[in-house]
Amino acid sequence: MTSARAPGSPWPIAEAATYLSISARHLHRLLDANKVRSVRLGRRRLIPDAEVQRLARDGC
Repeated sequence: MTSARAPGSPWPIAEAATYLSISARHLHRLLDANKVRSVRLGRRRLIPDAEVQRLARDGC
């Protein structure tokens, strides 16, 4: 499924991991270690755009 993300909107974990060139599992580990902020939307866990950009800038 491909979806066009609106600029500034939160990222699903799989899309954020692909954008950051890391595995979804590694991103889950960062989330579990509280090194990355996330928001819950129902059962979904999303990564705020600012957090994805921070990881892209500073590294994972």
